[in-house]
Amino acid sequence: MTAPQQSPFPPAGAFRPELDRRIGVFHRLGFQTLLQREMRRLWRMAAMVVVAPAVMAMIYFACFLFGLGPQRGTPEGDAVLTFLVPGLIMLSVVLRSAENTGFSLLFAKIEGMLVDQLMAPVGAREVVLAYALGGVVAGVVSGLAVWLGSLVLWPLPVAHPLAALGFATAGALMMALAGLLTGIASTKWDHMSAWFTFLFVPVSFLSGLFAPISGMPPAWQAVVQANPIFHAIDGFRWAMLGSSHQDPGRSALIVLGVCALLYALAARLYSIGWKMKA
Repeated sequence: MTAPQQSPFPPAGAFRPELDRRIGVFHRLGFQTLLQREMRRLWRMAAMVVVAPAVMAMIYFACFLFGLGPQRGTPEGDAVLTFLVPGLIMLSVVLRSAENTGFSLLFAKIEGMLVDQLMAPVGAREVVLAYALGGVVAGVVSGLAVWLGSLVLWPLPVAHPLAALGFATAGALMMALAGLLTGIASTKWDHMSAWFTFLFVPVSFLSGLFAPISGMPPAWQAVVQANPIFHAIDGFRWAMLGSSHQDPGRSALIVLGVCALLYALAARLYSIGWKMKA
C-alpha cells in the first residue's frame, strides 16, 4: 500500500496550527486599520478641516478688529484682541473634533458600512479610541491652521508651548468623544445638525470664548464655570498668554475627568449596540 502523496500547495490558513489567531485584550491590528481609515478620510477632507476654519477665524477676528472703532490701537483694544486669539483657536479645535467623529460614525451607519465594522473582531475599546484619535487629529490640525492664520493679523508669542499643545489635545479629545456620542445617538443627518445647532455651538460660545468671566454677573460666572469647554479654553489661554481665570492644573483635571466619563459612556453604548441601525 503506497503512502498518500503530499500536496505541493501549503495547507489553507484554517489548517495551519503554527499561526497564532488569539486576540488579546486590545486588538491592535483592528485599531490601526480603523485609525488609518479615519486618517485617509481626513486627508481627503483637508480643505474643510484646515482651510475653512482658518478663513472663518480670520473673519471673526476682522469683525472684532473693525468693531473696536476708536479703541483700535489703544492698550484696551489690544488687550481685547489678545484675549480673543486663544478663544478662536480653541473654538476651531472643539468644533472640528466633535464634527469629525460624529459625522464619520453617522456616515458609516447610514451607508451600511457599520455592519462590517460590528462583525469584525474588534470591540468598543478599539473602535471608540480610533474614532476619538481621528477627531483629535482633526481638531489639533484645524487649531494649528487658525493659529498660523492669526500670526498674519495679530502675532502673539506662546508662553508655554507644550502646555498649549496639551490643553488643545485634551479639549479635542473631550469634544471628539462628545461628537461620537451624538453620532451614536443620531440616525439621520437632521439629528446631527440639531446636536450642533442647539448644543455644541451655543455651549462653545457660552464658555468665556469672547469675554473674561470676571466681568459677568455671579450667576453667569457659575453657569460658565460649569461648562467643561470653559476649562479647556481657560487652560489653553493660560498656556498661550501666561495668565488665566483659574488654576490651570484644576482645569486640566476637570477636562481629563470629563474625557474619562465620555469614553466610558461611548464604549458602553457601542458595546451594547445602542442605535447602531440607521
